[in-house]
Amino acid sequence: MEKPSIQQTALSGIWGFFALSFIFSWLVWGAMLALPLPGDLMLPLLILGAFGPSFAAIYLVHRYGNAAAKHDFWSRVLSFKRIGWVWCLVILLIMPAIYLLGFYIYSFFGGVQPPVASLFSGLDSASAILLFAFVIIMAGPVSEELGWRGYVLDPLQQKYGAIAGSFILGIAWILWHLPLFFIEGTSQHAKGFGYQFWSWSFQLIALSFIFTWVYNNTNRSILGAILLHLMANLAYPTNLEPTGELIFTIVRVLVVLAIVLAWKRKGAVREELVVI
Repeated sequence: MEKPSIQQTALSGIWGFFALSFIFSWLVWGAMLALPLPGDLMLPLLILGAFGPSFAAIYLVHRYGNAAAKHDFWSRVLSFKRIGWVWCLVILLIMPAIYLLGFYIYSFFGGVQPPVASLFSGLDSASAILLFAFVIIMAGPVSEELGWRGYVLDPLQQKYGAIAGSFILGIAWILWHLPLFFIEGTSQHAKGFGYQFWSWSFQLIALSFIFTWVYNNTNRSILGAILLHLMANLAYPTNLEPTGELIFTIVRVLVVLAIVLAWKRKGAVREELVVI
């Protein structure tokens, strides 16, 4: 059986992938900042720009991958069997668990968990529900994960190990988002560059470690990464003051430390990573 592989070129490597992802996304988002566009184009362009990582991965796999690599890539996108029921539960529960634990600790410092109903305020019609579902699934989970985890995580782990590879990907993830901090109406613009920016940045690095942990235990499932990204978006605490942000940062640190210790015990880099 042919082994999945990607023809190694400067473009198909780690930094070529990052370059393609950034160029596509930043060009789209940069156009939103530079051009006087009608308001009804803003959301479609935001989502289009977010597809930089996934578009880059699809292009590189089909341009430089052999038949086995293409089949492997799309199997990891579509196959639930790779995940298994145990890790499906992990994917569905870990982000809500962090959310609830953070607010439980926060309650001792005067914090109040928002009612569940408030998370879905404004979804009072079928069209609003469908738009919300489309955006929450496409803008992040589908638009990013075919690239971040589906393409570049394997070579990052192979070259740098799981710990350093996860950290590098987390930093790239932060930098890729930066144009959104200048586009009015985005959640990043609402955060600004104060304490919420630093808390959010650390969250992305922590998430990068959690994603790698799940990815390595779900047979490199891209579908698993998509579902985990969706849960991270749904269970993200918003509008926290500094104490709340600090508490959630500490909770995430503890989760990452547990993952790193587990890697140290078992060995962080697997020998059977597919070279792409």
